[in-house]
Amino acid sequence: MENIISNPMFSAVVSLLVGILLWYGLTDESASVKKSVVSVFMDSVFYFVVALFGINAVLNISEIIQVPYRILLFSSNVVWIASLGVLIYGSYLYGDRLWENKEKAKSAAKLLTTIGLANHAYMYYRYASVATLLLIVLFVSLLALLTFTNLTQKVPPVWIVLGFGALHLLIMGTRAVIYFNFVFTPLAILSLFIVFSGLLLGYKRGILPSRQN
Repeated sequence: MENIISNPMFSAVVSLLVGILLWYGLTDESASVKKSVVSVFMDSVFYFVVALFGINAVLNISEIIQVPYRILLFSSNVVWIASLGVLIYGSYLYGDRLWENKEKAKSAAKLLTTIGLANHAYMYYRYASVATLLLIVLFVSLLALLTFTNLTQKVPPVWIVLGFGALHLLIMGTRAVIYFNFVFTPLAILSLFIVFSGLLLGYKRGILPSRQN
């Protein structure tokens, strides 16, 4: 049992589930909205995992042939490419709807914030770093703003993403950050925020075509 608990993937899955359960229990959206949002999120998690293994196999095929266990070891570059791919694909599927259905967009933002908070709470428990504590404060502050104010009604999502990204990067400095035992460098985080903000803005201005249902 001790080996299972100490396994990095076990702690990542537990943190993920704790974040989802907290969000589901504490947010006031309707059950149908919650189920829709969490369904899309879990689909994205599935795509991310598939992308991780696929990209890792392509980039490190020779090493994996020699040592098959290598397929389970993901470099920060592999994690970044997989994250970027899923972000772009998810934006293609749902980017326009983030503007059209504000209730689901707000619920999705709260879900991601709660999951991020669960991740950093565990990281603080493990390492007790000042930077992690500041990230906890950042995530708690954003969650409070999303829950108790009309932030999403007054501020466009692009500006929320950019503002949050800027504060996140300021706290990180030159250090990498760990999300569910995957390492993200400041450059990787910056690129993800820029790409996501650009895609949102593209859908808002009609530069990118809306996906037809």
